[in-house]
Amino acid sequence: MVRDLCMFAGFNEDSQIVWFKITYSKEPGSLSVITDFFEKENAFIMFGHIDNITQTTGEYSIFTELKKDVDMANLAQKIGELEVVSAVEFGISEFGMIYSVDFPLNVIGVRGVMARALTIVDIIKTLNQSVPHAEGLLTLSGLRGGSHAAKYFKSIMPIDNSNFASMIAELYRAVGWGILEIECDPETYEGRIIVKDSFIADVYGASDQPVCAFMSGYFAGYLTEYFGKNISVREVSCKATGKEVCEHVISLAPSRANQEYQLRGDTR
Repeated sequence: MVRDLCMFAGFNEDSQIVWFKITYSKEPGSLSVITDFFEKENAFIMFGHIDNITQTTGEYSIFTELKKDVDMANLAQKIGELEVVSAVEFGISEFGMIYSVDFPLNVIGVRGVMARALTIVDIIKTLNQSVPHAEGLLTLSGLRGGSHAAKYFKSIMPIDNSNFASMIAELYRAVGWGILEIECDPETYEGRIIVKDSFIADVYGASDQPVCAFMSGYFAGYLTEYFGKNISVREVSCKATGKEVCEHVISLAPSRANQEYQLRGDTR
């Protein structure tokens, strides 16, 4: 997926946003064949990006809006059968979390910027090395970010127990933060979040301690805003310490604790 073209766009319950990455032969009129196909399939092309891979082949990444009843696997197969096409990949954005690159960028309702993961991790490292209680500051920053995200989601689309987890998972994937697997019981407020390919842990390097306090806070802020209960999230396993994935445990915060109450788990 061409992530430098995707940001949050909004929600249309009658349609779905689908991206295609199409490898094609650079013959005269080949792109016209592809775009004509999409037009005949009533697929609205929101925007696209062309990469020249070799002198004879190119890669056309496009984002389309399609009705939800469209069989995507069948459509991708039809694209692959076009004479000018050699390979097709596709993915579905269930909640429409893409936005064309413009200035200023808009990410979930406010101005956003693109930055290298290394830039953000350097800030985190500087805090960890120079500031007392850096984990608490990072967690608090995450709390506010996650809370803002949940508030925005609730303002533009229906959010309930059937989609609150998949919504934040799609956001994380769309902005390149990581791939989430979420289990959370809305009755007990207990569960866990597995983060694969965490941008913080991947870039941070080896560490004796977990390094994803910001993400723990983000999850806690998001869940606290959604549930209306003070939720605690602590990282109990981190890829930076040599584990395969990062794992965050979800629980209800003590009854007298405010939202800023957050503890990291014992990972040693």
